[in-house]
Amino acid sequence: MEREPRILLYDLEVTRQIVEGYGNKWEFKVVKTVRHQQLMSFAWKWRGDKKVSYLSRHDFSTYKDFVFALWELLDEADVAIAHNASGFDNKMSNRFFVEQGFVPPAPYRTIDTLLVARREFKFPGNSLDELTEFLGLTRKEKITYADLETDFMSDKPARKTLKLMEKYNKGDIISLEEVYERFLPYIRNHPNMAIMSGRPNVCTRCGGTNFQSRGTTDTNSATYRIFRCTTCGGTVRHRLQDKVPGQLKSVYVNV
Repeated sequence: MEREPRILLYDLEVTRQIVEGYGNKWEFKVVKTVRHQQLMSFAWKWRGDKKVSYLSRHDFSTYKDFVFALWELLDEADVAIAHNASGFDNKMSNRFFVEQGFVPPAPYRTIDTLLVARREFKFPGNSLDELTEFLGLTRKEKITYADLETDFMSDKPARKTLKLMEKYNKGDIISLEEVYERFLPYIRNHPNMAIMSGRPNVCTRCGGTNFQSRGTTDTNSATYRIFRCTTCGGTVRHRLQDKVPGQLKSVYVNV
């Protein structure tokens, strides 16, 4: 059955943890936690849509309802994309969910652009801002959420603070999507869009349908025909042994 995979690009803004203790910045002993980290806002975009959406804790009457809105997004996603998704966004999301007594969202695949940057390239720096600068993409806002946090977390934050936080958070999504699209043909373990969509003869990365033949390649056990997707630039392959009259028995796989 054919279906369009739901691919979510998302980014969280989380408070700092506030503690009390003794010592200095080199040697500090925590004796009391004043406030654990909390979710301040999140922005997201569904791949293929133009709109970047945003929600903050101030849009809800209760913090639990706010966290549930994030849960609903990840529950709908087939694939979640974030910069440092594996090390931060996914784990922090789960932390907020379990804290509020929610069950896990439905299983989803993860694409972490930070891990791709570290694994496939040798950039001067791998932060989202450093990547967009090096690649000539849309830069993040210079202001950081830490500059806004104190006022944002108050009962009556200034309108300017709310607007700046939204601008900052949405800007992360714009940068993230551009980095993801540039990285796309290099992501070797990308979730297989041919399998997820139920359309066996499409590009495994982007779902494109137009290809250029790029010859063959051999492994110890098989010979493969190589194709390049003209949409994303990625390469896919078919085992020649699986070829039968009129059809190819196997779906495309990543090279």
